[in-house]
Amino acid sequence: MSGPRICFVTSYPLSRQDLGGSGWVDRRLVPMLAGWADELEMLCVTGPEGDWSERVGEHEVPARAAGAVPLELRGDRRALARIAAGMLVSPEPYLARKFSVFPGWRTAVALLRERAAGRRVLVSGWPGLVLAAAAGVPVAAYVAHNVESTIAVEHSPRALRMLGEIPRLRRMERRLLGIPDHVFTLSHRDAAELRGEGVAATALPVPLSPSGASAGRAVGFIGKASWPPNERALQVLLGPVHDRLSTMDVDVEFVLAGKGTEQYAEHPRVVGAGPVADVADFYARVGVAVVPRFGSSTGVSVKVLEAAEFGVPSVLPRSLAEAIDPDGPWLVAEDADEAAEAIRRWHRGELSPDAADWACKQDAARTTALLRNAFA
Repeated sequence: MSGPRICFVTSYPLSRQDLGGSGWVDRRLVPMLAGWADELEMLCVTGPEGDWSERVGEHEVPARAAGAVPLELRGDRRALARIAAGMLVSPEPYLARKFSVFPGWRTAVALLRERAAGRRVLVSGWPGLVLAAAAGVPVAAYVAHNVESTIAVEHSPRALRMLGEIPRLRRMERRLLGIPDHVFTLSHRDAAELRGEGVAATALPVPLSPSGASAGRAVGFIGKASWPPNERALQVLLGPVHDRLSTMDVDVEFVLAGKGTEQYAEHPRVVGAGPVADVADFYARVGVAVVPRFGSSTGVSVKVLEAAEFGVPSVLPRSLAEAIDPDGPWLVAEDADEAAEAIRRWHRGELSPDAADWACKQDAARTTALLRNAFA
């Protein structure tokens, strides 16, 4: 049976692993798509202008981008002022205006219109959905990495709240979710939330690539420190979790990885911090990963899944565990004290979930069937 010709729209080149978890998901979806599509090409919202190829597993996938459309602007005050001024005359939320206000956006819109001709469009992540809506192209399927308005409620800064970011974003997100023929979420909780609001969403399991078990003995955290949920998580880990472990006389070391984590290198428990060239080196040192994201949550923590691929269990709140698999190899902790207690019990050998076995049991066949059905 002949497969479809697919234009896969993603946020940034898959080789840019430093830019966040979105690419981690796409690096697992792309080989699956390449296995049954007649033709697969990638279009990146931002990236080097022109054409190149991405090597993903056994597949060489052609990729394109229109050029520099900024994704991260928290440190650029001039750009933020330009966006804020644009929001005064536009109903767009910050999470759309941060793209559309820049000249490169128009070029990206034109490029997608060109590449969508004669192809079915699959969008992965919010920036790609905003681009597809601006280009006015049909979208066969959308993979929502998060419910963006949920993140805004928890983390949107005061200045954006005063500009109406939360209601703007909620209206736009619900409107854009009506564009795709099929909406998939990475999180079971997100799928249920969207279905409750009338969006026919289905949870899409992320295919994993198990690589055995780690013999490391440190507590690990990996992620870009500037992303607000990660910034807050690090404050919890290095503050109250560290303090509670000290009270319980638990002598365990922390290894932090990811852009910006080097600022914590002088913390008394931290024995390694900063970007890593190979995540395998990080997980070789780590025996348990900590994801202390308390409060509202959306999506899945791809770092929890990545850790499981390396045979490393995670300490995480119940909401994140239920988003992936409530029966998975997790050490569930609802606050800093419970996180410290979970680490204590793991460190002393009282808790040792088998993450490697769980990762091996994850069946990619359902992911393949759901995506193929979206293009039937």
